[in-house]
Amino acid sequence: MKTNKSYTVSQLSKLAGVSIKTLHHYDEKGLLVPSRQQNNGYRVYTQSHLVQLQQILIYRELDFSIGDIKSLLSSEDSEVLDSLNQQKKLLIQRQQNLSNLIDIIEVTMESIKGKENFDILFEDIPKEKTERWDDMSRERFGVEDSEKSLAPFSKLSEQQMREFKKESDRVTLAFAKTIGQAIDSEEVQQLTNEHYHMSNNFGKLVASVNGAENAPDISYENYVAMANSVDHQEMRELCEHYGEGYAEHARQAMIHYAEQRLKKT
Repeated sequence: MKTNKSYTVSQLSKLAGVSIKTLHHYDEKGLLVPSRQQNNGYRVYTQSHLVQLQQILIYRELDFSIGDIKSLLSSEDSEVLDSLNQQKKLLIQRQQNLSNLIDIIEVTMESIKGKENFDILFEDIPKEKTERWDDMSRERFGVEDSEKSLAPFSKLSEQQMREFKKESDRVTLAFAKTIGQAIDSEEVQQLTNEHYHMSNNFGKLVASVNGAENAPDISYENYVAMANSVDHQEMRELCEHYGEGYAEHARQAMIHYAEQRLKKT
């Protein structure tokens, strides 16, 4: 049965969830034109207007312009279908673009959190030094790769980072006291062994919290590469922060350890 129910602009605004300003705008553009009460000129909307408004809101959600919507409301079904198909293609493209933006934001968030965690390891070192080393590293590897390298640390808890820092500081400071000793001495190689296992366990922890199971041990090649990382100026300066000659002493001790313990015969 046909209804004669009518609505004021305020009632329609509340019912449809749109502002009165929007309804006035649609009226001015000839998109949704109400009747007018003869005695006072107030806008009056019917059930038909309500149905039409729902169509308009759907089209607006699909990013159709007001001009396009006016054409659609007076078009044949086939023309409407063509327009909707075209809009669907545009929305799918937008969806893909948004998905890419979300991925970028997630990587950025992870890198920020990862850097916060990683910075815990160097909180006892003057900030001007760590900032300088960070700038040098970014210049060498590029900003994007540097940020990606920090992302895996984002999933570690602060407690996990502080536990690693405590062990790392212990080994580092003990090793600094051996500068000048023979690299093949029992004390130097014992500390190098502790460094290897500490680094290995931390690497496995990082891999584990990022979903990788059964991460391999640090190989001969990777441990030698770690030793030779002191060729990078920022790494050399970090090592020398703990004592003059630390960088080369650590390099030689690690390579000796790798040759004796890790190299496959």
